[in-house]
Amino acid sequence: MLSFLYNPGKSENIIAGSNEFKNRLGLAAGFDKYGTAIRFFHSLGFSHVEIGTVTPYPQPGNPKPRIFRLPDYQAIINRMGFNNGGTIEVMSNILKARKYIQKDFIIGINIGKNKMTEIENAVLDYKICLNHLYNYADYFTLNVSSPNTEGLRKLQDRDYLDNLLSEIQSENKSLSAEKSLKLKDIFLKIAPDIDDEQLNVIFELCIKHDITGIIATNTTLKRPGINTKTTEEGGLSGKPLRKLSNEILDKLNKLNSVLPDKKLLLIASGGVFNKDDFNEKLRSGAALVQIYTGLIYEGPAIIKKILK
Repeated sequence: MLSFLYNPGKSENIIAGSNEFKNRLGLAAGFDKYGTAIRFFHSLGFSHVEIGTVTPYPQPGNPKPRIFRLPDYQAIINRMGFNNGGTIEVMSNILKARKYIQKDFIIGINIGKNKMTEIENAVLDYKICLNHLYNYADYFTLNVSSPNTEGLRKLQDRDYLDNLLSEIQSENKSLSAEKSLKLKDIFLKIAPDIDDEQLNVIFELCIKHDITGIIATNTTLKRPGINTKTTEEGGLSGKPLRKLSNEILDKLNKLNSVLPDKKLLLIASGGVFNKDDFNEKLRSGAALVQIYTGLIYEGPAIIKKILK
């Protein structure tokens, strides 16, 4: 019934990285942290869903209340804090869902560190997630940009990021050989709150370590255009994020344009509420687009409206 009501039924068959996507629209990480709603989102017509953020071990996240709607701005502030069931629970849920969904539905897994893990040891958490979930993901996203886990954004700095990407790709190659599986695509999800110098460093390191692409962007700590007196802390998503997110996407596209051969695959996320927003992301170089807050405010009908 859901498929009849909302699924656009159209197929483009987009090759992005090593995977084939039936269209360019997916669900961003943060909506299904446990992997319990994969069948539901498959029925709505998305080409892919990104589960997570998943950490090695279960954790409850930050104290409630931790998510706040700003309907006047069609925005959300959240400070969830990576609440999730850990790799073992997510693994089990994906395994169950795979029995009922089409093979062309792509499942990405967004991974991060546990709250109690020191930033100096964060790489170990990402490697644990990669190991536990390697058989179950079509691609992985390294979340180094959530504003709701203390210190996490330090992983976007040169030294931390250089080490993280090196270790992850080494593990990726080892697991691929050990399990006789194709090498997994690795994406990096970045913050919109970075300057040009830091963006250039991130881009340079992604090229250096053969990272598949960048997801632009996560939520922002800024409050662009928000006149309300809200003092709630956390990451802002929705329409006010669109301009910041698009600026990062445009800059990445320009960096890509000067490369002679291999380019980073860009996935856009931030402020998509309609087909015009979607097309704007594509014109700025995105191969795929993900939605989150737009789905909350517009409902499942947004998928067919965007893809029609």
